[in-house]
Amino acid sequence: MSGSAASGSAADLTALFAEARRRRRRRRITAAAVSLAVAGSVMIGLTAGGGHHDPAPRAAASPRRAVITKPRAPGFTLPAAHVAWVDYNGKLHIGDVATGAQHVVANIPSDGGGWFVRASGHLYWPDFNTNKNIVAIRDYDLATGKIRQLPRGESVFASADGRHVYILRTGTSLVELAADGSGSPRTLTPPAGWYFSYSPVGVADGGIVVNANDDRGKVHVPTIAIWYPGTGQVQVIGRGGGVMDEYTPRGGSYSLLAWTPGSCALRNCPLKITNTATLVTVTARSPLGHGFTDPGGAFSPDGRSLAVFVRRASINSSWPNHSELALINTRTGTLRLVRAARLITQEDAGWVLWLPGGQRLLAGALLYSYAVDAKTLAVRPFFFFPGNEHDIMTSPDVNFSAVVIPGRYARQARRGSR
Repeated sequence: MSGSAASGSAADLTALFAEARRRRRRRRITAAAVSLAVAGSVMIGLTAGGGHHDPAPRAAASPRRAVITKPRAPGFTLPAAHVAWVDYNGKLHIGDVATGAQHVVANIPSDGGGWFVRASGHLYWPDFNTNKNIVAIRDYDLATGKIRQLPRGESVFASADGRHVYILRTGTSLVELAADGSGSPRTLTPPAGWYFSYSPVGVADGGIVVNANDDRGKVHVPTIAIWYPGTGQVQVIGRGGGVMDEYTPRGGSYSLLAWTPGSCALRNCPLKITNTATLVTVTARSPLGHGFTDPGGAFSPDGRSLAVFVRRASINSSWPNHSELALINTRTGTLRLVRAARLITQEDAGWVLWLPGGQRLLAGALLYSYAVDAKTLAVRPFFFFPGNEHDIMTSPDVNFSAVVIPGRYARQARRGSR
C-alpha cells in the first residue's frame, strides 16, 4: 500500500469512527426532537414511501397512517427473565419481565441510554460523558456491585464464548482482557490492510470480524472477513458494508453473521446471513422496498431467527424514520412482518432483545416498546413504567442499553443495592 493510500485509509477510519460517535450522541438530541414532532400534527402520514429526496409529508395526510399505535394487549405471558438497562439519568435498573417489577441497583457513570456488553457476570460500556474520542471503559460486577475502570478506548465488545473482552483503541489496535478480571491485558493488531470496525464483533474459535477497502480500483469495495489472532488466518466472508449481529452456539465451532452488501441502490440493501464454517449464505430482502435499519438486528437464542427492523420508507432527514419489526428464518431467508410492532427508528436504530427460550422478544426504539410472540406474531405494549409518556429521554424505562442477565445476578444485585 502506498504512503498516500495508507494516509487516505487512516483518514477514512478516523472519519468513520467520528461519524459513529456523532450518531450515538445525536440520538440523545434527536430523541427530544422526535418527541416534540410526534406531539404535532406533522407526524400524521409519515409512513408514506418514497426516495431519498421525497418532500416532507403534509400535515393533512390521513390520520389512519399514524405510526404509533396501541394495539389491544393479546393474552400471552413472558418468561421469568431479568433485564438490565441504564436510563438517561445514569441509573442502572434490573427488571423482571414476567412481573414488571424493577429496581435501581446503582448510579453509574454514563451519558444514559447507552449500551452494554455482558460477559462472565459483568457489564461493560464506554463512558461517553465526554466529547473525547478515547473514553473510559467501565466494568460493573453484577455479583458485587463494584465498578472498575478499564483501559480507555473507542468501544468494547466480547468474544463469542464470553471469556474475553476487547477494548478498541484504534482501527488497528485492540486490548484483550479476561472477562473475569484475571491475567494481564495484551494488545492485538490485525494484518496489514485490515482494520476493526467501530462496532467490532467476536465469532467462533476466537475470531474477530475485520474490514478492508480494495484500493486497487477506482471504486473502493469494502470487504468483511474474520481474523483469527491465534493462527493469523484471515477468512473473507464477502463484499460488505458492515455486520449487524452474530450468533455462536454454546461450544460451537461456527457462527452466523448477519451483514449487508457494500453497495446497493437507494439503501434498499438485502441482508446476508453467512455460516462462518461452511460460508453458505442466504439472502433476505425487505418486502417494503426500503431495506433494513442499521443497527438493530438480533439473532434468537437458538440461531434460527433473526429479528430486524424493516424501513417503511427510505431514509430522509426531513422526518423521523419509521420501521416495522420482522423475523427472518436464518436457514431460508424467509421474512415475516410483525405489522403491529411499528416504531420510530430515528438515527436508523431500534433495539431487540430475545428472551430465554427464544419464543418471546422485546423490541423498541425512541418512543415505544413491545413484547412479541415469535410464533404467532402477537404483539402487546411492554413497559416497566406504564404511566410514563415513554419518551426515552425523560422516561426511566427500558431502552437501547437493555441486556438479559441470569436470575442469580439479578438477586445478588438487588441484595447489594439495599
